[in-house]
Amino acid sequence: MFTEFFRPSEPAGKRITEATFVIEKKMTERASLFVEYVGDYPENGSPAQLLNSGGVYRLSPNQQVDFHVALGLNHNAPSYIVGVGYSLRFDGLFSLKQGSASIAPRH
Repeated sequence: MFTEFFRPSEPAGKRITEATFVIEKKMTERASLFVEYVGDYPENGSPAQLLNSGGVYRLSPNQQVDFHVALGLNHNAPSYIVGVGYSLRFDGLFSLKQGSASIAPRH
């Protein structure tokens, strides 16, 4: 996956391209493990590259907890990162309600 983002707090090299490549293995119906390459490539600067690995546990279809450990692959990246996260997904947040106007499908 490629992502473009901006850091307004930095005067030079605000734009950064991030490239990620993930391999994930489903272990059980609710648990997965992953290994990921992350490369940050600033517009005016040297890249930072990480190897990230961790696991995900789905509490429900809309909730999950995860952990990860990352190791820096070059001198611009942090030596290591340890993280824990919680994600909550809101399904149907912007969908149209039943019975409201909609566009008919094309055949």
